[in-house]
Amino acid sequence: MAPAMRAVAAALLGVSAALAGPAGWAQERACAAQGAVDFVAAAARQGPAVVGVSVAGLGGDWRGAADNANDADDASAADAAGTAARNLRPSAAWGQGQGQGQGGGRGMASGFIVRSDGYILTSAHAVIGGRQFVVATADQRRFDATLVGFDRRTDVALLKIAGTGLTGLTAVTMGRSSRLCPGEWVAAMGAPFGFERSVTAGVVSANPRYMPGGNGVPLIQTDVALNPGSSGGPLFDGRGDVVGMNSMIYSASGGYFGVSFSLPIDTAMRVADELRASGRVTRGQIGARTQALSADLAPAFGLRAPLGALVVRVDAGSPAENAGLRSGDVVLAVDAAAPMAYADIQERVSSSRPGSRLTLSVWRRKAALSLQVPVAAGAADVVPAGLAGTDMGKGMGMGSDAARELRLGLEFAQRKGPLGIGSADAGLYVKSASGSAQQAGLRFGDMVLAVNDTGVSGLDDFDAALRSVGEGDTVALLVMRGATRNFVAIAPRVRAADPARQGAAR
Repeated sequence: MAPAMRAVAAALLGVSAALAGPAGWAQERACAAQGAVDFVAAAARQGPAVVGVSVAGLGGDWRGAADNANDADDASAADAAGTAARNLRPSAAWGQGQGQGQGGGRGMASGFIVRSDGYILTSAHAVIGGRQFVVATADQRRFDATLVGFDRRTDVALLKIAGTGLTGLTAVTMGRSSRLCPGEWVAAMGAPFGFERSVTAGVVSANPRYMPGGNGVPLIQTDVALNPGSSGGPLFDGRGDVVGMNSMIYSASGGYFGVSFSLPIDTAMRVADELRASGRVTRGQIGARTQALSADLAPAFGLRAPLGALVVRVDAGSPAENAGLRSGDVVLAVDAAAPMAYADIQERVSSSRPGSRLTLSVWRRKAALSLQVPVAAGAADVVPAGLAGTDMGKGMGMGSDAARELRLGLEFAQRKGPLGIGSADAGLYVKSASGSAQQAGLRFGDMVLAVNDTGVSGLDDFDAALRSVGEGDTVALLVMRGATRNFVAIAPRVRAADPARQGAAR
């Protein structure tokens, strides 16, 4: 046990007070009516900076060997909706994979000029594995380009037009993605299916949006039409300023379904600047995997405000474990007295220099604590896990039935034999889910690891943990699906009781 934990002084007590009362909700983004929108003028102004990117020599899957790796300090979220992770996919390069033989594939994506000396921003998934890159500008010029670097975690790649003395290149005008509000008009420009500089428009659906298993990277969700070939193109607001880079769609077929995602330009440019300086992105990490604390989950942890990072796993031997951080803790702030949004906590940790120390303001079982945690160097180029779904097989033995209505609609199975998930965690395997558990997205093959912040390894543990929850109170279950974990909020219909006693009463 690391002794770094200590009671929080007045500043942190102020954090807990704010989160326990209505004042904790005061950090909502201030949104106002959008002014005049002129996408005609915006397209004319930004169009010269939008380019097509032809990629030759593609071979293999862009996700590479690290596909299922999770950044140690980012969300490792289970797919509570059942199909979300399987349907998330990059709006891939048009024609990607065409060609004969290994390394013979070709593709075309979109990109945009971010510096007039020839730096191009595009999607990493569209260019990784390519050997030759050609950039086609709006005035029909074609340039060879080199890949400066890429970052799989954010799906950002930076290209540089080869040669010196480049003239006539116009960079886009940057906006502030953090100011985008739901309902605001936005437009995308790119080359869907190879149709260059196509413009599509829609509204912001959510900002930020975090994907299941998406490593905590914030995204802008819109209903702007994106299709294969749109990847890497700019998303601009009603003023014509670029606020995002188009990256991903939610689709069962691979085509547009009305749910599209763009990386905020603030995030994309931070990554691009680091790639330009060193060719790679180096992040700090402390060895704790987290998810955003939702409004549904907050009451289960004694909080009213959906702020902070909910810890779902602490890696063995990591700085976080050595400092005393636990699964079920809520990190309210990092090096700050005021509560922070999830994205800000993620950014503060990942941008910290390895070897430095962070002060985590932690909420544990309705008490405020402070932890001093050293920062380690994180692995570069971790693939977003949300781009590939993971399902557990049905190779488990079935145990005896339980009083499912007393266990939130859950029936559990006994584990019999290896499941191939690379984990020795204790827990309860879900045989079937109904009622509130089914509505929350639980299904056959899930494993329940904890109730609120109490670990469970058997039915007695589970029932005891439920008995400690007040009638009608929200319950947070820590659920593992495949290799990913997430807390899921469930509102029980009845107060949990001893199943044996309930069965005798019948």
